[in-house]
Amino acid sequence: MKAVIIAAGEGSRMCNTLGSSSLPKPILPLLGIPIIERIIRASKRAGINDFIVVTGYRGEKIKDYLGDGKRLGVKIRYAFNQQWPMGNAYSLLAARPFIEPEERFFLLMGDHIFEPALLHNFLKHVEERVGKSSLPEKSQKLHFLAVETSFPKELDLDEATKALITGENITGLGKELKQFNGVDTGLFNFHYHIFDILTENIENSNGSISSALQPIISNNNLKAFQFKNLFWQDIDNRTDLEQAKRRLLKRLVPEKDGMVSRYFNRHLSLAITSHLSNFPISPNAISVASFFMCLGSAFLFALGQPVAASLIAQLASVLDGVDGEIARVKFQESPFGAYFDSILDRYADAALIGGIVAGSLLAETSSPLLILLAGFFALTASPFSMLSKEKYTNLTGKEYIPSELEGRFSYLPINRDGRIAIIMVGGLLNQLTLTLIVLAVLTNLQIIIRLIVVRKQLLCTNKNIK
Repeated sequence: MKAVIIAAGEGSRMCNTLGSSSLPKPILPLLGIPIIERIIRASKRAGINDFIVVTGYRGEKIKDYLGDGKRLGVKIRYAFNQQWPMGNAYSLLAARPFIEPEERFFLLMGDHIFEPALLHNFLKHVEERVGKSSLPEKSQKLHFLAVETSFPKELDLDEATKALITGENITGLGKELKQFNGVDTGLFNFHYHIFDILTENIENSNGSISSALQPIISNNNLKAFQFKNLFWQDIDNRTDLEQAKRRLLKRLVPEKDGMVSRYFNRHLSLAITSHLSNFPISPNAISVASFFMCLGSAFLFALGQPVAASLIAQLASVLDGVDGEIARVKFQESPFGAYFDSILDRYADAALIGGIVAGSLLAETSSPLLILLAGFFALTASPFSMLSKEKYTNLTGKEYIPSELEGRFSYLPINRDGRIAIIMVGGLLNQLTLTLIVLAVLTNLQIIIRLIVVRKQLLCTNKNIK
């Protein structure tokens, strides 16, 4: 299915807040990626690869930036709206030559960003709803709008286009609605038939799509795809741009984060990501940097410099979160990247424990046998933190989320972020042998806890199957 992206407007409110700018709003950068590129990449993740971009104001700059789409792995063609000051309904009409007479397509706004899951779910909803229609001529008259039915605190209702939903029908649409139970997200799905409706009614509208759609609203042919708790945002001005930046960064925190990462590391890593996202630095390069910092920390532990070593190890732990954040916020996730990062982490963990063992032996503060045994058990068990979660996912198809499965035990600092935090504290206190003992006890305790949790989960699954 194709997607039409309207990127023809002047964006005067953005210009007023940013001052004079040589860039049209759709190609203003947001965490290192222009707004319209975010829209295209999110759409591609949802399964859309063919785009018609409608340009108007400074359209040549948008066209120069996006090109034919090969760089993004998609196909992009351009329609020019000579009447762009008159409203986005005219921009939609400009795309008509690129849509086949029996074709359905998405309409997206060039300043509305969204997560791929939103468009993916919308696509499934349309396919199911249209597929249920036994009469092709009836399905031609069905058009859809994605409507947010929850009202997050970040939403500016004064600026939002409101929707009144009755059953599955949208019975009211406009900024001035007094009664409403949803908000227009700017994501539409139309049949080619919409162009006939627009042609007949556009001169009697104010040029906006919501105004031009009143005839199909009156006939109950504009259906609502209702959703909650999926990310989208309209970016009108600098305040919206900064808010979108904060919301995108906030969404980078995974549910499976350990306690140290969630309440300490992420505050630092997100600040770093916010700045690094503006530079062409790959996630894998950040993974390598974190790995070499761990190697440096290990050498410093072995050389009897525990304070410096512990601080570098903790900084490496923070940086270890940045690679994933950069990958997610810039659409650079890859199976190899995740695999590569996991391998480097295991080597880094081994190096840190080896460095602490060497430092403890050279300091001669404890029994060599105790140091070696504690180091052996800590080194042996540390890889199982990741392995146990991955094996659970392979067996069940579900992600292992400690906060959901382990109860109060999930608060123990046993995941990688917690283990490195223990190393930091132990290094600062110059208690290396005690650090090894604590690591050995906690990492092996985690294995026992997860064996019990997974056994219980698998027994419940088998019982449900029977």
